[in-house]
Amino acid sequence: MRRDFIIKRAIYYIIVWFVGITIDFVLPRLIPGSALASIIYGRIGGAGANYGQDIQQEIQILVQQMGLSQYQQPLYIQYFNYLKEVATLNFGPSLSEFPVSVSTIIEEAAPWTFGIVIPAIVASFFIGNLLGRAAALNRGKITDYLILGATMFLYTFPVFVTGEILIEVLAVNFHIFPTGGQYNTLAFLKPTLSLPFVWSVIYHAILPVLTLILFSLAGWIMGMRNNMIPILQEDYMNYYRLMGVSERMIASKAYRLALLPNFTSFSISLGYSVLGAVVIEYLFNYAGLGYFFNQAITGLDYPLLSGIFFMLVTAMVLSNFVADIIYSIIDPRTSQEESEGV
Repeated sequence: MRRDFIIKRAIYYIIVWFVGITIDFVLPRLIPGSALASIIYGRIGGAGANYGQDIQQEIQILVQQMGLSQYQQPLYIQYFNYLKEVATLNFGPSLSEFPVSVSTIIEEAAPWTFGIVIPAIVASFFIGNLLGRAAALNRGKITDYLILGATMFLYTFPVFVTGEILIEVLAVNFHIFPTGGQYNTLAFLKPTLSLPFVWSVIYHAILPVLTLILFSLAGWIMGMRNNMIPILQEDYMNYYRLMGVSERMIASKAYRLALLPNFTSFSISLGYSVLGAVVIEYLFNYAGLGYFFNQAITGLDYPLLSGIFFMLVTAMVLSNFVADIIYSIIDPRTSQEESEGV
């Protein structure tokens, strides 16, 4: 693999990352309303009678205590302060969860998010590729039509609709799974390392994971099917057949070749699945990054929005960069053609 290819891709993704974190700064400030007003009057409004007549003085005290004065500064100064926060990975305290820091929230929420995202990606990858293989090997037969029909059916459902259906059927109607939460809070006041607690976590994660699997399954099925069918029709595959090689061995070889493009997409899907978890966690009241991201949008919590969005953008960029490197290793022609400007 050529070094100049890696350098070019690294520079490209650094630019993409910088644009992404800049959008991270701009988007929250396009939301109607003021973070300053939302936080101040949200806190004072609940206990307005205790603030006396000189409410402006009390507001100034609250502004100083919570470090809200920076949101009274011009946008370009806020932007440079934001870049300093990104450089130091210190986004300060959350406005909606004050005085808890953004770093603390992310540290506690990220394991819950990746705890449902990673199993869902791995499971959907293997299940989807196996179903796509079966569809390709039975092209034009009943098996192919059944798999394609189920795939198209799943593809038409947004992730939140799939989640709602699973909650209604498996949780509300049949009481097989809980409707939400990370674990049984009645049995466990806080996380422990006991086996009953671990089982409670797994039990509560089944529906969110299943929702993510169904959400991403169609892409893997169609990807494998569309990759494998042309390979099965290649001249060298027909040559194998003429040489008496069994169809089982031909199918196995075609599957391995068709798996390569899907394998490089595996790392990319990590970033997209984290984004999909934003909706799922809110739906299942699952306190991961997605849950707090929704809370931050509702409360105009700029520091928390910046910290979580920074993680999401970084995960997306890194996953795409890793996918490019993996693909250039699998197929060296990619790095050669880009280095030569083809």
